[in-house]
Amino acid sequence: MINMVNIHDENIYGIFYIDKEETLEFFLSNKKKLRFKEVIHWDFSEFEKQNIIYEIEQYKEIPIWIKDEFGIKKALPLDYFLYYINSSVGLSGIVIAKNAKFSDEVTF
Repeated sequence: MINMVNIHDENIYGIFYIDKEETLEFFLSNKKKLRFKEVIHWDFSEFEKQNIIYEIEQYKEIPIWIKDEFGIKKALPLDYFLYYINSSVGLSGIVIAKNAKFSDEVTF
């Protein structure tokens, strides 16, 4: 693990993919969006009524346990990261993207 996205105990209440931009957005309970840019893959568990994030870990190399759990056979492309969404409740999974950043746009 090389980094953690500071997002502890936020609820994901919506997910949106923008095909033309290859952007995946999480709408969060702190009224912000978490945007994954240049997304090439994601794999999530079921979206529930509550989707509370414990932490999001960022990896430059995929750990063996993640390869096994998600059936990943290849290494990450150059300049891409794997983001592991570890949840207390609800949605968990992975996103492979170039970066992840918070948007300053208020969502509601």
